[in-house]
Amino acid sequence: MTSIWPFFSCKSKKATENFKPQSQQHLTNKRVTQVINGEKTDFDFSDFHDLKHNKYYDRFLAGQLNVPTGQIVCTDPMYRELGLPQSWTIPKGQYPVYLYIGLKDDFEGRVAYAELVVKDEIPTYWKISLIPEHLLADSFERKMNGVYPVENGLSCFTDFETYKIYDKEIKEFYQNKKDGNFYNEVLAELFKANNKIPKSSRGEDWINYKPIKASGNIIMFGSGYGDGVYPRYAGYDKNGNVVKFITDFMQLKTSNDK
Repeated sequence: MTSIWPFFSCKSKKATENFKPQSQQHLTNKRVTQVINGEKTDFDFSDFHDLKHNKYYDRFLAGQLNVPTGQIVCTDPMYRELGLPQSWTIPKGQYPVYLYIGLKDDFEGRVAYAELVVKDEIPTYWKISLIPEHLLADSFERKMNGVYPVENGLSCFTDFETYKIYDKEIKEFYQNKKDGNFYNEVLAELFKANNKIPKSSRGEDWINYKPIKASGNIIMFGSGYGDGVYPRYAGYDKNGNVVKFITDFMQLKTSNDK
């Protein structure tokens, strides 16, 4: 996948001042031009248009995501920046989450994509998945809408209601244990339990976590090469309903890359 988002440290907003966000569809060459916050950006959806049949990845079912509100969050579950719902909703229910593990070259054993399947069909068109602008804190976040920062090598899919309960759980953990470490003390053993699952993975790459006070769950997964910023895409049917939601961990390229 090729994008003109610059690859930057999540801790430095200055590094993205030249961000050129992308939505005209071109199904023949599988490229999209979309306007975000008044600026154009482009992406190529050819690699993830039909992931189910993409021979370069091992498709692994990480679990069923319980979605009680229909609002989906995708963020680093430890860094928790931009833990906000997408601008679209889906019907309440349970939906499968698949991880696509690279089988060749530099991405072998790493999670290349994570996909929430609302309907098992190939989308009619794709868009960068955005957070409603009124939920974003400032002009920088509006400018960078469609991507999110990862600082702990992890990402996740969850329902917004579940995410709020999880966020509160972490805050309460640190209120009670100021020198504690939520990942080491709560999540690490769960990741270790999945060390050999699936065999194509490099190991410890995912968990299906249920916050103590939540009815829903959070499916967490490794973010490809680790820390950075990663895009989210929504695939729609002909009626404008979201049928697929993915986050893309393939290495991003800047507009200057050849």
